[in-house]
Amino acid sequence: MKFLTKILALLLLLGSLRISYAVEFEETIDTIEIRKAAMQNLWQRIKRLSPYVELKEKVEYNKDLAVTDAQEVINLLEQTKNLWPLNSNISGKGFTNATPAIWVLPDYFEKLYSSAEKSAYILKQSILDDDIDSTISAMCNLGTSCGTCHANFRRLLTSQLANEVSGWSGQYVNGCK
Repeated sequence: MKFLTKILALLLLLGSLRISYAVEFEETIDTIEIRKAAMQNLWQRIKRLSPYVELKEKVEYNKDLAVTDAQEVINLLEQTKNLWPLNSNISGKGFTNATPAIWVLPDYFEKLYSSAEKSAYILKQSILDDDIDSTISAMCNLGTSCGTCHANFRRLLTSQLANEVSGWSGQYVNGCK
């Protein structure tokens, strides 16, 4: 009887550990999905801002929309800053394109991330101030920060390289000040 009780207790313990692991895994997947969605949204804002910053083509886009997009870039960077917990380092299993280097080199990742945040704040303020040179410089620095981070910390398929490179190396990133 004692033996049977011990076996049942062990089975209950193993079952609860399994449930706990499943819940943690689901939370990790949710974190990765939120991170992906936020980064894709951030990318859409950058793509909308680029023609406005370059001022080389007529766009149906005005200063108010540019300020809104710049603020949304700031918001998205703030929201995603803490979405890199160690338990989301599961790129080896195909759940994320973030490479393990993020967790191996956290100081470098933080440096690039902070640089992107700083550039986003400067971008918004320079748009508000109608300072075209500062706007171009801030967009350039934002592109450089994001592009460097993606080059170092994001796993890409060969088919994704062309889009990624063209996106972060637009004409506005020539010679950041």
